[in-house]
Amino acid sequence: MRDGVRDTPYALAAYARRHMNRLAPAAGDHPLAGELEADVRSWAVGRGLSGADPAGGCPGDDRGDGSVGSGGLERRRIGRLVGRCMPGAPVGVARLTARYLAWVFHFDDTVAEYADRLAAHRRWDPPGILRSGRLPAGAPACAHLTSLVSVHDEVVAAGGTGLLPLLAEGLRRYAESCAREAPWRETGTPPTLAEYLAQRVHTSGGHPLYLHLLAPGMPSDHAPRAAPPTGTPTAPLTAPLTGLAELAFLIGGLANDLLGHAAEQRQGDPVNAVTVLAHEYGLPVPEAYRAAVVLHAGHQHRFGTECAGLLADAALSEAERRFVRAVAGWVAGSAAAVEPYWHHLLATHPTRGTG
Repeated sequence: MRDGVRDTPYALAAYARRHMNRLAPAAGDHPLAGELEADVRSWAVGRGLSGADPAGGCPGDDRGDGSVGSGGLERRRIGRLVGRCMPGAPVGVARLTARYLAWVFHFDDTVAEYADRLAAHRRWDPPGILRSGRLPAGAPACAHLTSLVSVHDEVVAAGGTGLLPLLAEGLRRYAESCAREAPWRETGTPPTLAEYLAQRVHTSGGHPLYLHLLAPGMPSDHAPRAAPPTGTPTAPLTAPLTGLAELAFLIGGLANDLLGHAAEQRQGDPVNAVTVLAHEYGLPVPEAYRAAVVLHAGHQHRFGTECAGLLADAALSEAERRFVRAVAGWVAGSAAAVEPYWHHLLATHPTRGTG
């Protein structure tokens, strides 16, 4: 029988943290992780992504509650996270990944979950800005949009012009999937599990992972190819490799759901794997939480199987093998992303009893 103490948000989060640490025990770290952390904080502050937008151009660039100020940057430890996810990457690639990930996190915190704010930003076509490096005519010079120009310029400087379509497509899918969540939040009604998982692949914001392709020896796409009929940008990756990356995105999203559930439950947010499972199967929240842990484990075991299958394929090129190993390292290192959530939970709920 479950007792009340074992079912508090704190106890459930501790259970999830132990589970994730078993699946992905602490591994290597980038030798310059400390420098990555200092750099991304400095970059985010300099670009206006550490709190309110100094330009004040886009509606809702700050929640007004201080949750994404410099303290939020410190709590997330984005440079340390990237150091865990990309321990062997060239420092320039890891630095750029941390900067773009900081942009995604800030956008997610301040815009993506607010339908009016998201609609206001989408009107200015952030994916198009990332791809072209130019603001549309009349676009406000707000922090989110000008920072994308900066990211574009850094990708080009790193020799990644051919990678911009893939990154822009990842950003488009992220913003589009965030918009699809809006009706669920407006009505307070969770989606079905199938609907939720389909969107969570992209709302996790994991597409900065593709910046791995800037590293030497990775798959590239230098040969000209015709765009497919749908107009979707071509990519240097086969469908199995893209599928592996998207599975990595989903695993990261589910881990985020588990450690973020306590806060989202307090806010009445129905867009979380735990709430979705509780609604779909009529489960009490503690049982739904444990089911979400199993769901996360199932996807991570599937990921391991798919990695092994790809690496055993004799037709896989050495560049493609490098990418598979990099994605596996990203998943292993991303377990570090739960630590800031955990320490924030400790700080905000010191009694450990009520969550």
